[in-house]
Amino acid sequence: MSTKGTRIPERLQIPFAGITPAPSQEKGQDLFPTGNWRSIRPVYRDKLPPCNNACGTNEKIQGYLDLVKRGKYLDAYALIKEDMPFPSVTGRVCYHPCEQACNRGKYDEAISIRAVERFLGDLGQALTHDVVKAGKSNGKKVAVVGSGPAGHSAAYQLARLGYTVTILEKSPKAGGLNRGGIPDWVLPQNVLDREIERLEQLGVTIKTNVEVGKDVTWDDLKKNYDACVLAVGLTEPNSVRAEGENKDGVLYGLPFLRDIGMGTSKVKLGARVAVIGGGNTAIDCAREALRQGAVEVTMITVEANPQEMPAVPEDLHDMREEGVDLMHGRAVTAVLGNGKVEALQLHPARFSGAINASPITVDRDAAAQRFAVDNVIIAVGQRASLKWLPDEFKTERGTIKIDRFGRLGDTNIFAAGDIVQLGSGQPLMVVNAVGDGKRVAFNLDKVMRGEALQPRTIAVDVIFDLNRMNMTYFPHFPRVQQELLPPASRKKTQDEVIQAFTEEAAVEEANRCFSCGTCNACDNCYLVCPEPCIARSERSNGMYKILVDYCKGCRVCIEECPTGCLEGVPELDFDTGVVRMDTAFAISPGLHGRQAEELRNLGDRAAKNI
Repeated sequence: MSTKGTRIPERLQIPFAGITPAPSQEKGQDLFPTGNWRSIRPVYRDKLPPCNNACGTNEKIQGYLDLVKRGKYLDAYALIKEDMPFPSVTGRVCYHPCEQACNRGKYDEAISIRAVERFLGDLGQALTHDVVKAGKSNGKKVAVVGSGPAGHSAAYQLARLGYTVTILEKSPKAGGLNRGGIPDWVLPQNVLDREIERLEQLGVTIKTNVEVGKDVTWDDLKKNYDACVLAVGLTEPNSVRAEGENKDGVLYGLPFLRDIGMGTSKVKLGARVAVIGGGNTAIDCAREALRQGAVEVTMITVEANPQEMPAVPEDLHDMREEGVDLMHGRAVTAVLGNGKVEALQLHPARFSGAINASPITVDRDAAAQRFAVDNVIIAVGQRASLKWLPDEFKTERGTIKIDRFGRLGDTNIFAAGDIVQLGSGQPLMVVNAVGDGKRVAFNLDKVMRGEALQPRTIAVDVIFDLNRMNMTYFPHFPRVQQELLPPASRKKTQDEVIQAFTEEAAVEEANRCFSCGTCNACDNCYLVCPEPCIARSERSNGMYKILVDYCKGCRVCIEECPTGCLEGVPELDFDTGVVRMDTAFAISPGLHGRQAEELRNLGDRAAKNI
């Protein structure tokens, strides 16, 4: 509403109730060049993409996908290395919870994030020198017990923070679960070797064949180091508590894979092999058994169907393609044979789904089934070996007792990975162990600096709803599939089963990313504004701003924002997490202090004339 040509008493010449300008047309136009009828103000506010949120180590997935589609591969690799020490490993072995959370999966097919991560990881492996450097030394020494995913991650981040880090590994080769629990046809030894080499180039010392409790005592750790991270993992296999389980020919999942991965002993299998268990380790054992000469491999699970199994679905699919049979709803109650396994005694069973002392119910009243085998591989989980740890730091489950920051009491000793996550309900996966190691490293650093530890912040605005974005701008495109070796040939070789993306495939797949809730410099707002009221110094993510003095609140930019990073904030209500801005109705100091000062002066002058 304009007051041009209208006489208003001096005492009422204050901008209120939509009247603009007050003292004069000229002064009012200076304060509010386009009038004050705007009710909605566009505000840029990035939300958290669901992939970033779901990632166990909170990689900036949207960020590196955006860089890949722009051809900035080295920048993308550097970004991923902030959170992930070995993308060439997780690009092969991660169970990719990010893809399960991907909004694109609700639209057509989720983005193949893991494949793009592998593309970047392999690019990094080819570099003569890595992009990551060690931090300036702070003179503090830290021991990391265990070189698996959690220990590797903690050592990596601590080295970047300036600590002198020594890894103590009881095995003859570094790598932990990555070395001794993942077959070569998933993660080749040379890929892992290169990542360990990168860790050593950061200045991390790795001592193998050093076992805590034997070669190094608990007191040695406290005396010789300023702080310590325990990342010993779950190294001892669980038993099925069946009669005759100690017979010759009975193997256990993790030692079976470890012997092959470490090359410490030759594994010989008969023609008929049964694998007990329904998880990822059991699947790896079944597929490895075929590669070690078995002719018939059967996986026996207590779960009633494949949907109940805790294994990654695509790994289960690939295993069945290779010829492994499934037998559901059975438990081993006895191992039969004269000194050597000849058959298994099976009873109907069901899994309660609960994590307790007796999660399996066996129907021993039903008739037993005899299942002939030459070998059985038991893969029903692992437990810790912590005889060397003081009892005050052990839980009833046999894991390490920590506080919510990963710390053992009021000591400078922390723990991370499967050794603390067992029983938490979180999947015991590589990426989760990496994330745990990263967070513990930063908490350790805070303790050493004398800073207060802060709880992990929970994202409050993760953009899950496609209605918050403009889907008009996203055509349907099929997911770029990774090629696999043919089933008949891959079970006879140790070569990688899943093939890498080409550069073209990586860019094509990255281009499918919605950039959910995050500015991706699409330039839409800049182009569609009718005034224009959008300014940018360069076309770059997050470099756009609203010229509020001239914005009429038409909402065109908001409606045409593909990613949902632009939102409309009511002019009279700025209590939604954004910085309060001054309007004709809000004269408190804020982002636009010029208007606030002018309005206060008008009010003061009017009051003197009353």
